[in-house]
Amino acid sequence: MPPDPRAIHISTDGSCYKNPGGRSGCAAIIHYPDHLDREDEQIVDYGCEESSNNRMELLACICVLKWIRENGPWQDVTRVQIFTDSQYVKDNLFRAREWKKNDWRNQHGEPRENSDLWNQLLSAHAKAGIAVHFEWTLGKKTPVLKLVDKAAKAAAKRGGPDIDRGYKPGTIARSMVGGAAGRFPANGQTAVIRPYRKNILAKGEEKVRFDIFSEDTQGYVESCYAFASMHLAAELHRQHVYRVRFNENPKYPQVLEILEEVSVPNTAQRSPSQ
Repeated sequence: MPPDPRAIHISTDGSCYKNPGGRSGCAAIIHYPDHLDREDEQIVDYGCEESSNNRMELLACICVLKWIRENGPWQDVTRVQIFTDSQYVKDNLFRAREWKKNDWRNQHGEPRENSDLWNQLLSAHAKAGIAVHFEWTLGKKTPVLKLVDKAAKAAAKRGGPDIDRGYKPGTIARSMVGGAAGRFPANGQTAVIRPYRKNILAKGEEKVRFDIFSEDTQGYVESCYAFASMHLAAELHRQHVYRVRFNENPKYPQVLEILEEVSVPNTAQRSPSQ
């Protein structure tokens, strides 16, 4: 939806150095319609020592919604448009309502990350006191989007004094493959994996990200994620390699059992065939 000249426009952005777990920040800048005759201003400037990029994108929107409730209404303004370039916010904004109904799980039963902030966003949206529409924009194409990007990065670089108390860092190492981890296609098989990141979720589960090791090529071929009980996840140590057994649900992959620890060459890297 294009910008409405009679609406208030608020651009948001989040940033994280060494995502996830590094210094993080978010910012928001408001642009008033011409009839209010007011200058643009920065209304969110948040920095903390550790969080993640997705959490900062969400937190920027939450802070804006709370600001709207505290500062509205405005003469002859009937709605607010919040602009974000976050694919994460765009893809999940409407799904979050269903997650909440399903105890913060998706339709396949997978627990969702950042449920604390999604819950805050839904609550703040309902209490804004004016119609608020979220608009997704690709990249930093306008002067104000470039400005809010710069402000979010400055807040992240500064870090503190704020604290993201809902952030659970888990344990983190680097993937041998790189790129975003995809859902593991579980079908009851066994696989050799090298865990590199774990995140504690609700209901006694952890999300485990791992590299898959190919015994044929003697290299790491793919980065995936699955879920495990907290007890089992505690036995999956970072940068160790294990043969594990998965469940039979590709929509909700789970590590069910550790069969053995496996020795792999110290020189093992990404398979050249991938």
